Amino acid sequence: MAQDTTSPGFDSPRRRSGLLRDQVQAVKKKDSDRYEIVPIEETLSFEKGFFIVIRACQLLAQKNDGLILVGVAGPSGAGKTVFTDKVVSFMPSIAVIAMDNYNDSSRIIDGNFDDPRLTDYNTLLDNIHGLKAGKPVQVPIYDFKTSSRIGYRTVEVPSSRIVIIEGIYALSERLRPLLDLRVSVTGGIHLDLVKRVLRDIQRAGQEPEEIIHQISETVYPMYKAFIEPDLQTAHIKIINKFNPFTGFQSPTYILK
Repeated sequence: MAQDTTSPGFDSPRRRSGLLRDQVQAVKKKDSDRYEIVPIEETLSFEKGFFIVIRACQLLAQKNDGLILVGVAGPSGAGKTVFTDKVVSFMPSIAVIAMDNYNDSSRIIDGNFDDPRLTDYNTLLDNIHGLKAGKPVQVPIYDFKTSSRIGYRTVEVPSSRIVIIEGIYALSERLRPLLDLRVSVTGGIHLDLVKRVLRDIQRAGQEPEEIIHQISETVYPMYKAFIEPDLQTAHIKIINKFNPFTGFQSPTYILK
């Protein structure tokens, strides 16, 4: 029997896309010819946030000339990398720059890898301005096990003109004026910190006791002082409810 598409409860793709289109709106920035997304007050689920961000990227690419710069930020373990990878899987022409690669190990104080002063903003901003000028740039490659910069890779302006900057400080005051879209990904601070432990055991080879001490002494204080205020400036706020312990059964998600 044919499906009754006139029923009020029927959720057609057309109706869903219409609702989505209504939720994402662009407005001109103050004292600028460029458009940005009208902030969405609702905190979105991971899946809904994904579709909203895709729509926002498409809309900004239609409205703005030149490079479209998207910042994806959140605390350690929130799922920023998983979210970004999901966006790229849907829009493979997007380029991604991970802020972790701009770590400067010479600035590490007392093993605090979450201090905002650790980021080599000069190189990052040079890379961003180079891409905005349409030039290929040399992006550093950072190795966590050796805590050192081990090389560079070339990043060119992608055909989509969309570049995602992903990292805990991707919405920092130094980057915000350059961003067309600001996205925050969180999972509840306690869940985020548990995921940080699991991630660092795998990625950096640290012992659990060492990581827990690092979290209590540096990660959580840095989150409250520097990261949390930045996240309040996001156009789109996403909460990731993924359970990190399922990673022991399925290695599909490696959270960052």
